Amino acid sequence: MSRRKVKVNQPRSKGLSATVVKDSFTGIVRDLSTDGRGVVQAPDGQVVFVAGVWQGEKVEIERSRRGKSTSAELISLLQPLDARRTPECEYHRDGSCGGCPWMFVDYPTQIKQKQARLEKVLERINSNIAGCSVLGARETLNYRNRAQFKSDGVKLGYVAQGSHKIADVTHCPVLNEVNQVHLRALRQSLPNSDWRPNKKRQWTTIDIDDERGTPLVNQRQGFRQGNSEQNEQLRVWLRNRLANLSRPNTVFELFCGSGNLTEVIAEQVDVPVIAIEGDEMSLDALSARNLSKVKPVRINLFSEHSIVDDMPNCQSGIGVVLDPPRDGLKEREALKPWFTRAEWVVYVSCDLATWERDAAFLHSCGLDLDEATGLDMFPQTPHIETLSVFTRRA
Repeated sequence: MSRRKVKVNQPRSKGLSATVVKDSFTGIVRDLSTDGRGVVQAPDGQVVFVAGVWQGEKVEIERSRRGKSTSAELISLLQPLDARRTPECEYHRDGSCGGCPWMFVDYPTQIKQKQARLEKVLERINSNIAGCSVLGARETLNYRNRAQFKSDGVKLGYVAQGSHKIADVTHCPVLNEVNQVHLRALRQSLPNSDWRPNKKRQWTTIDIDDERGTPLVNQRQGFRQGNSEQNEQLRVWLRNRLANLSRPNTVFELFCGSGNLTEVIAEQVDVPVIAIEGDEMSLDALSARNLSKVKPVRINLFSEHSIVDDMPNCQSGIGVVLDPPRDGLKEREALKPWFTRAEWVVYVSCDLATWERDAAFLHSCGLDLDEATGLDMFPQTPHIETLSVFTRRA
């Protein structure tokens, strides 16, 4: 008889899962992650991410491990930050909604943290600019001009990050007054069998906007900056920067959307503006503005083939303005001829990590960073817009 050991694979019951192992420890929050959670190192060296804590605080943490998955929750604050405050939102206080993860600290502290994040990035890319600032918001609540809710036909609200549960909200402190009215009207429709999700959808999405009287149900809405007051700060910043840049032969605007920044460019520069966007709905909205000197062109800037086949001829002496989605300049090599010919580039970014990557790319195209300014489009959150200017290296 053979002495070989035979391993028999027995089927695991579908109801069984890996055992959850829990422990607790104390630690100092050493940093904040890009999603706003605190970074804490456990005694065994593992780094965990914890919501509701701030850099420098001493905290007690409960860690839960299931296989390769780890999560952590705050048990108690041992040395809280002086800047802590009571959140205005009851759903933040009870932990059911994480849409405004920084609401528990005062606004000056939020701005200081956003500035520190931007300064760290500037250090990593060896920037020679002498510091940066963040354009804070005058209104830190009641500012959102649009929002997307989720509903299962019974509840209506937001889904917090890392969750599959709907926070059933009756009031949201960051919505402006028009959208508070929209929210109240939507809640009067509950329960609503028409909002029950089908097999292909986990939820029904309901989009509201203070410029639109009716909600959009399971429909995509065109892009619009979610904070009207801060968007105006962005437009003023762009107007001032364009006034001090050299006059190119043509301005290429990439990711022009429906013309939020195109309008400013057309007012400020007396040269042709080629406005490029892949979304047909946005281009239709831009065309409806009838801006002089502006030529809308439909090109998918996330497709190498579309760029190579459809981009207008690029001559020397151009300026480039861009405000891309979070992916930034995904097709950098295909777009490189336009950046190597640009006298200057004005780059508005909604994602600091992709902006850092793209800044290195622009430097390789012979462009130096002259300015990087932060703009707080969404107070109470870790989000930051980066407004930057690159000019041709002498």
